[in-house]
Amino acid sequence: MNLELKSVLQYGVDETLQVLNQGFSDYIVPIHIGREQFFNMLKCDSINADSSRIVIRNGEAVGAALVARRGWNSRLAGMAIVPGVRGQGVGRWLMKQLIDEARQRGDRRMELEVIEQNGPAVSLYKNAGFVVLRRLVSFVIKQPEGESYPIKEIDLRMMGRLVSAYGLSDLPWQISGETVAQLGPPFQAYSLDDSYVAISSPQEPSISLRSMLLMPEAQKGNQVENLLQGLFARFPGKTWQVPAIFPEEFGDIFERSGFEEEQLSQLQMVLVLAD
Repeated sequence: MNLELKSVLQYGVDETLQVLNQGFSDYIVPIHIGREQFFNMLKCDSINADSSRIVIRNGEAVGAALVARRGWNSRLAGMAIVPGVRGQGVGRWLMKQLIDEARQRGDRRMELEVIEQNGPAVSLYKNAGFVVLRRLVSFVIKQPEGESYPIKEIDLRMMGRLVSAYGLSDLPWQISGETVAQLGPPFQAYSLDDSYVAISSPQEPSISLRSMLLMPEAQKGNQVENLLQGLFARFPGKTWQVPAIFPEEFGDIFERSGFEEEQLSQLQMVLVLAD
C-alpha cells in the first residue's frame, strides 16, 4: 500500500468533514458532522487539528482520525475509513501510526470509545493493544412528569471543577470535568444539595444528559434521583436521553428514575503507553 498522512490542519476542515462523513455514511448509528458541530468538538473535546490525521492513498483521501489531547493523555475521538477501501489494512496501518505518534509526543495514555456491537472496530482496537475499561450504556425516558424539588442552576465551569475534583478519575472523556468546564449556553448545569447534572439545551424537544456527579456525602441518599425529578418537572413534555457515554455503574440511578435502557452500548478502552 502506498499510504501517507496529512494533518487536518493541512488538509482543511471542509475536506476533512467530507472524508469523515463518507466513512460514517453506513455506520451502525447514523453520523453526520457539520461545521458547527466540528468546531464545538474542537473546543469542548479538545480535538487537536494538528495531531488529527487524513490518510492519503495514491492521491485520494481514504480515511480520517480525530485525535484529542489533554496533558499526557490523548483520545481517538473518531476514526472512519471510506467504504471502498475497508478490509485492506488501511485502518490497521492508521492505528499503528496514531499510536507511534502518541508515543513520540510523550503521551502516557490513549483512550477511545467504540460501539460494542461494532465487532470489526472492537477487534481492531484490541489487536492494537487497547483493553476494555468498562461498558458505557444508554437510556431514554419520554415525557416524564417529575416532581418539584428546589433545584438550582449553577455555572458549568463550577460543575466542571467539582467533577474533576470528586468524580471518578477515569471517567469517559466526554463527561469529564475538563469537558464540562468547556461547555457553554445553551448547555446548562443544575444542582440539588450535593448532586449535579449537566444537560443539553432544554429548549429542544429532546434533552441529553452531559455529565453527572454525586459528592461522597450524597451517594447514600436519593439526591441525584430527586434532582432528575426536579428537572423533569421544570422542563415538562421532553424526551430525556442518556447517551452511551455514561459508565454502566451509573445504570441503577437511571433505572430508579424511570429510564429504560436502550440497546446501544459502547466500550471505553485504554492503551497505556508509559508509566
